[in-house]
Amino acid sequence: MLVVPSVLDGVTVHADGALCTRVATVPAPNGRLPNQVRINGLPLGLSTGSLRASILRGPSGLAVRDLRASFDVQLPPEPDIPVEQRALEEAQETLARITREHTQVLSDIGDIQRLRPSFLKPKAGDEPREANPTAVLSLAGFIDEQLAALQARQLDLQRQQRDALAEVTLRERRLAEASSAVRSERAVLYRAALITLSDAGAAEGEVRLALEYTVRGARWVPAYELRMPRTLDGGTLRMRASVLQRTGEDWTNVKLALSTAELHRRAEVPELKALRIGRRQPPPARSGWREPPPGLDELFAGYDAAGAAPLPPPPPAPPLQAPQEEVRRQSAPSQALKDERYAEPEELAPSRVSRPQPIAEQALPSPAMDLGMPEPKSAGGFGWFGGAPPPAAPMGAPMRSAPRGGGGLMRARKKQSSREMAKEVAYDDEAPAMAQSEAAAVEGFGGAAPSEPAPSEARLELGGNLLDYDSLELPPASQPGLRGKLQPRPAYSSQELIALTAVHVQVDIVTLLAVRQQSMEAVYSVSPPTWAVPPRQSTPYFDYRYDVEARMDVPSDGVWHTVSVFSAPVGLTAEYLCVPSIEPQVFRTVKVENRTPHALLAGPVDVTLGDEFLMTSPLPTLAPGATQRLGLGVEESIKVSRNTRFDEASGGVFGGATTLTHHVSVEVANRLGRPATVEIRERVPVVPKDEKDIKVEEAELKPAWREPAVLPGDTPVEGERAWKVTLQAGEKQALDATWVVRIPSSKMLQGGNRRT
Repeated sequence: MLVVPSVLDGVTVHADGALCTRVATVPAPNGRLPNQVRINGLPLGLSTGSLRASILRGPSGLAVRDLRASFDVQLPPEPDIPVEQRALEEAQETLARITREHTQVLSDIGDIQRLRPSFLKPKAGDEPREANPTAVLSLAGFIDEQLAALQARQLDLQRQQRDALAEVTLRERRLAEASSAVRSERAVLYRAALITLSDAGAAEGEVRLALEYTVRGARWVPAYELRMPRTLDGGTLRMRASVLQRTGEDWTNVKLALSTAELHRRAEVPELKALRIGRRQPPPARSGWREPPPGLDELFAGYDAAGAAPLPPPPPAPPLQAPQEEVRRQSAPSQALKDERYAEPEELAPSRVSRPQPIAEQALPSPAMDLGMPEPKSAGGFGWFGGAPPPAAPMGAPMRSAPRGGGGLMRARKKQSSREMAKEVAYDDEAPAMAQSEAAAVEGFGGAAPSEPAPSEARLELGGNLLDYDSLELPPASQPGLRGKLQPRPAYSSQELIALTAVHVQVDIVTLLAVRQQSMEAVYSVSPPTWAVPPRQSTPYFDYRYDVEARMDVPSDGVWHTVSVFSAPVGLTAEYLCVPSIEPQVFRTVKVENRTPHALLAGPVDVTLGDEFLMTSPLPTLAPGATQRLGLGVEESIKVSRNTRFDEASGGVFGGATTLTHHVSVEVANRLGRPATVEIRERVPVVPKDEKDIKVEEAELKPAWREPAVLPGDTPVEGERAWKVTLQAGEKQALDATWVVRIPSSKMLQGGNRRT
């Protein structure tokens, strides 16, 4: 097997994960390609079922025959520890040293403070002795001198302790904020891919492989950047994206693409079930296994004719020879228990413990165990699809597998009782017969054909464990009874050793996988940027893919990173809009027309006028050819004033109608240094359809009104009218409108305002 380096070439970020593509170069030493290559360094959180491999460049007959996932543990040298990790360890050591010194200084201060002058107790009848003031003063001076030095040292150590604690906190924070792809421990667990290639014969040059896999822990939301000159005549809209990922590997110089589709969506064609009339029948059992095609052995006729001698069949298993002491115990278990009641277990153990196998002869667990796959149930990994079981081990040698209970290795460690030992002797005596019965029961799955097959064996269906193709392999053509038929991967170590090894390794792997899963799932709880909308909410009925123009870098640190996607060809038309009856201020707006062949998703847009950042506004979803209005804030250089006059009079021959006359006068002043087109909106009363006697007449209009354009997303308003005027720099213009409302005398206006 050849380990080849790989480079992450492309990443497609979906709504719920990412699809990564790695490119590897396989050398061809002496013009021959290896049959199997291994690619290490894959992220721990990849989905095993998503692995795909293909040939990008190579001979015409070269193809990928098999692809399996495995684990890869890297133990880099000690100097390869990251700088931040080393700095954290040094800071922790410094803090521990200072803490020890500070504790020692506090102890010394306590000892010095306990120093006092002592005087001997005089005997009865004697006068008290005179104290020596010089000695007392000397002791007091010594105590003061020592306390001053120790207290100064204490203050200095307290300051150093605060600084060391702050340094440790800083290093821990920097290590937590670092990329998850940076190694912070001595040993790192990765995933690996085992790729089996077909025999393409001689190859010239190098072969390029592409490996695809999916990972969770990646998100993206769209964003935009709108740049316009201060004159608002034209501009550019550029699509950006905020990408967040914590997949365990940095995306460095990759071809980045963004997709709105769900990565883990169902991609299977639905199956239409048949409708039958009559007695209900159980549905047929579904199986992924098929009978071997007829004439399979004839396919290897040329191989056999070329002179390849098949392997001889394994020798028959010798019968187990139990010691006489054990046979006696088996025949009379009650007497054996009576004799061994007062015996020590250590005295009985040598009669049952087998010689331990040397470490050099013990093979590592099979790749199926590393991948967490179920081990074969039959002895030695044979028997699912046929083949003879391995020969039984003689007494005194370690049992590699047993139909029940394990073997001698575990019995030696557990020191079982005599009753259990007697049972195990019976199991070991039954092992050859049981192994032969199991082998005979499964020979119909593709192994050596039995002499007289039972009628039911031809109809056997494989169970769920037999469809685990990752743990199966094709045996070589040198085995005539097995070639061309899938067989379980053989296990070369004892079941006891596999179990003991798997417990330790599996716990470590499961723990690391759980930690990585939590780290990836934490990405989906991070708050998106302001005004950001997830792609699936913007595109619930269609999916698009956006290719980034240049290669990008996105570290695996769980922080939003902004990447530039492409420049969107859009139409930009600036307009000034004012509704003086509600607000006299004039608002800047720009009409954005999507001229791209795909939709522009909803998201925040950063607006820049000239060289000055103006604001951030939400942009709704724009379908191809659609138009939306984007607000750009208030324009202070355009002033609008509105004056109204209201007259009420009774009209008709007998005064049978009330006339309400409204006069509206609007004045617009352009104080910009350039021409500006302003749209002024007013609203005329609307008469309900069931009120035919009420009339609304528009009298004087200067200039004439026009119906306002309603863009997608705008709410149309009944009775809305608009003036649209173009003012030169420094120009003023007056707009006048009059409308009359006629109400019959039999009706009265209630709950409303006569003046509008």
